[in-house]
Amino acid sequence: MQKTEQCSVFCIFWISKKNHIKERKKERGILMDTSKFRTRQEFRTLINPKGKDFIIGLDAGYSGTKTFFESGCGTFPTYARKIDEMLYLTDENDIVYRDDDTGEMYLIGYAAQNMVDDIDTNDTDGELFSRKRYGSKLFHVACEAAIGKTVLQKNDNRKIVIQTGLPASYMADTPSLVNSLSGSKNFSLKIGSAPWKKVTYDVKKEDIFVMPQPTGAMYSVLIKNDGKYIPEAKNILTGNILVFDIGFGTFDFFGIKNRAVVCRESLDMIGMREVLQSISKKINEDLGEDIRVTALQKNLETGKIVCIGEDNDGNLVSEEKSIVPYLEAANKEVLFEAMEKAKSVTNQFRGYKHLIIGGGTGEAWYDGISKKLSGLSTLKIYPSNINDRLPFIYSNARGYYMYRYMVSKK
Repeated sequence: MQKTEQCSVFCIFWISKKNHIKERKKERGILMDTSKFRTRQEFRTLINPKGKDFIIGLDAGYSGTKTFFESGCGTFPTYARKIDEMLYLTDENDIVYRDDDTGEMYLIGYAAQNMVDDIDTNDTDGELFSRKRYGSKLFHVACEAAIGKTVLQKNDNRKIVIQTGLPASYMADTPSLVNSLSGSKNFSLKIGSAPWKKVTYDVKKEDIFVMPQPTGAMYSVLIKNDGKYIPEAKNILTGNILVFDIGFGTFDFFGIKNRAVVCRESLDMIGMREVLQSISKKINEDLGEDIRVTALQKNLETGKIVCIGEDNDGNLVSEEKSIVPYLEAANKEVLFEAMEKAKSVTNQFRGYKHLIIGGGTGEAWYDGISKKLSGLSTLKIYPSNINDRLPFIYSNARGYYMYRYMVSKK
């Protein structure tokens, strides 16, 4: 056999083998990293333009609370559990909030989610995902912990200014949100194994600004890391722009044509929450395990579901099942539903030249949306992280920060 023939045979064999391995991996759920669908918890150090005030971009989402400020950004799941006493064995993922006026303590984020049993029914969807959540203790604890973690890195007397946002059609809730965030705060935080740190700050109502949430993603695309507009900013803004901000609880649309806002919609049943609810329903129907949305976060991390039952002799037995098939099916169904809604809301994207896709769910769906819209040659699609390459979840908070920084310069 000639050398070239040997090479060809080897190549064919190798490609066939790779495809076989790929199929086997797909069967075992290896190709889908389910942990990427879990709400993140992390803190990053960055160098951002510094304003005359201490600016905080705050994105208080239903799944994650995100902050962006002059020296970094951070996020953790918007979830807290009240605890009676401090745990002696600490974990690097621990975020503990202590109300120094009442002594109450709350575990926040990953560690709180990991406390939830699969069949736990203590948290209702109404409490966790309600539009009118501004007065709930969970909302206060999450926002104050996020702001407090940021304020701990403030080392001067500049006043605190907060730029935040609301879903596009929820702007009437602005006074309630401002009331919730403003005033004097007095609490302590414990992060991981670090000692307790006292946090006190005061934010006046006139120093809290609220914009439609999708405009955060828009300004994140329009403003570079140095706090200056990109060269194409004017063309984009005057060229009929549409923003998809797809988060956990809402799918927000924000459209501008001829410099006028022509579309401002919020669909509260299209997002990762609906994906997880669909997964929960499918698991219950197929396996008989009733796992709430909050408890599913742990399963996304491991990629497994633990089923417990009895054998013929009445002995307890457990079995691990992959969550991948349920996630893939639910994600595909909700994405299809989302695009059908999008076509209806935008009149099949007529007149739009630019589309910005943001939000954590927007990142998960970016390729799918781009593929479905690939036939629209007149539409240019931008990821919301085009300037910073951070995960999409930070784009709103980054846009809030950069916008408020530019306004403060003027």
